[in-house]
Amino acid sequence: MRMRVPLRYITVFGVSALIALAVGIVFFLGFFSATKNTRELMNDQANGLISSMQRDIALWMKPVNSQAIWVAEHVADNSRAVSNLEQFDAFMQGALAATTQVAGIALVSPDALIRRWTRSTGEVITEDWSDRQEIKLWIEGAKQRRGPSWVEPFFTDTIDKTILLHDLPIYAANGEFLAILAQIVPIEELSNHVVDLSPREGMTPFILHGEDHVLAHPLLTKVADSENTIATPLPLLADIDDEILKRIWSPDDEDLFFLNDYDNIETSGVFIEEHERYFIYLYRRIKDYGSVPWIIGAHLNTDIYGGAESKRLVQALVGSIAVLLAAIVGAIALGRYITRPITEIAEAARLVEANKLTEVQALKPSRMSELDDAARSFNQMLVDLRERTLIRQTLGQFVPETVARTLLSEGGSLESQNAQATLLYSDIEGFTSLTENLGAAKMVSVLNAYFSAMVEILEKYEGVVTQFHGDAILATFNVPIENTEHAKNAIMAASEMIETVNAQQFCGQALNVRIGIDSGPVVAGAVGAAGRLSYTIYGNPVNLAARLEGMNKEFSTSMLVSENTEKLAGPSANLRLVGQTSIRGQAETIKIFTSSPLT
Repeated sequence: MRMRVPLRYITVFGVSALIALAVGIVFFLGFFSATKNTRELMNDQANGLISSMQRDIALWMKPVNSQAIWVAEHVADNSRAVSNLEQFDAFMQGALAATTQVAGIALVSPDALIRRWTRSTGEVITEDWSDRQEIKLWIEGAKQRRGPSWVEPFFTDTIDKTILLHDLPIYAANGEFLAILAQIVPIEELSNHVVDLSPREGMTPFILHGEDHVLAHPLLTKVADSENTIATPLPLLADIDDEILKRIWSPDDEDLFFLNDYDNIETSGVFIEEHERYFIYLYRRIKDYGSVPWIIGAHLNTDIYGGAESKRLVQALVGSIAVLLAAIVGAIALGRYITRPITEIAEAARLVEANKLTEVQALKPSRMSELDDAARSFNQMLVDLRERTLIRQTLGQFVPETVARTLLSEGGSLESQNAQATLLYSDIEGFTSLTENLGAAKMVSVLNAYFSAMVEILEKYEGVVTQFHGDAILATFNVPIENTEHAKNAIMAASEMIETVNAQQFCGQALNVRIGIDSGPVVAGAVGAAGRLSYTIYGNPVNLAARLEGMNKEFSTSMLVSENTEKLAGPSANLRLVGQTSIRGQAETIKIFTSSPLT
């Protein structure tokens, strides 16, 4: 079928549809069951939200001021070291570790010599800023006061960021002005902290610097363009990519009737057509961090505009969505539980189809009777397939692999086959004397190494070894594997066999091999007693190949090829005529060829 749908999807979506219907009923009933205290709850939440933001910001900023006082006391107690600011390195690095929001600390001497310690790189830098007029004015201003202050935000090239600067003039016990302690807080750190203040989805917190600039906003956690930042340390309200916040000073409703005035909290609302939602602004003005007031607040995405009933609808909707999500999760879990055994059967079947039986794991039992029956049947099938594979592999050690596969596929019987084939017969030169010299055990090791190398070459050219007899190998080409280039392939296999034997030793023993090749009609089939059969090739090419192998002694060659094979192989076989000779058992003389030079 062209289109198939996983059972998991049917299970999940079917259950989910029923659950969605139930949730719809719950939603309908929940709309009418909203309590009368909605308005009071909204007011409490509005006040709690802004007060919590102000409190959290104060707690986040307070350590900067506390640390400044503590560091100033330490410097004052060690006033003699002010002339050599390097003596404060270890102390300042430790102070940086205590306040993560502080990116750097600096001490500025009365003559504008500055030593600063940076958190991110751990650098300690000493610079002379006596030629900078703004630094001189800053030092003179600090001399006129005793307490700490927050400088208006500005961009500094020391860390390539817009910062809040907290400074504190330090005086010795005798009233002598020693230095200015300066701590820098990147405004992106303030934005990162503001993001954490959002207690629920749909709320966007912000801090404005005055009414025109944005000091902290989730969007300001991104890296700003340093060139634009130098020109305007803080982004303008009109430039930030928050269409809702841009409308804060041009609201549709300046007085929300469903929110009471709470402790200097200002409220307003606006309908954004792009979002098709009504948004509420909640904010408070504070003057704790510089001469320009900060406006801390948030805008909330809601459709409660219209009264308490709309709020109850939102609450019911939120509850319904929560129930629906929980139900969908349950449906997914149930769908996976039901379909997991089926998926395992399908995956196992794909491995069986790819003949990767060793990678298939037995299927686990299931509490569902139908799936348990399927798993048991599959496991039994897997056992039978593995036994069949083992039989084929074991049988393949004694007969050619193709013959073994044919026997299994045809129920153990093998029909005789008439075909044109090329026979290759090889023998090891001086095998008898070699066996006497090496001994039987050593000779077996040599033969195993030799046979392994030769069989690999023969199979490379689609030859099938049908018989090992002592040191001799009988291989067929085109039976039982069909191959139109069987004559040429036999010659190429023989050439590579000779090259391999001449180039290497087998268990430390050098060998010489002789090969005879002939082509012609043969009969292939299983021959033997009723309980024990052997796959055998019959025909004159078998005898002639063996005769040619033996005649290599007469012509001092390693390979002899009959004219039958030479004609089938063609000129590309690069054979050379050795001569024309009579063969024992053959009525006529034949031409014989070799691919090696005559010696």
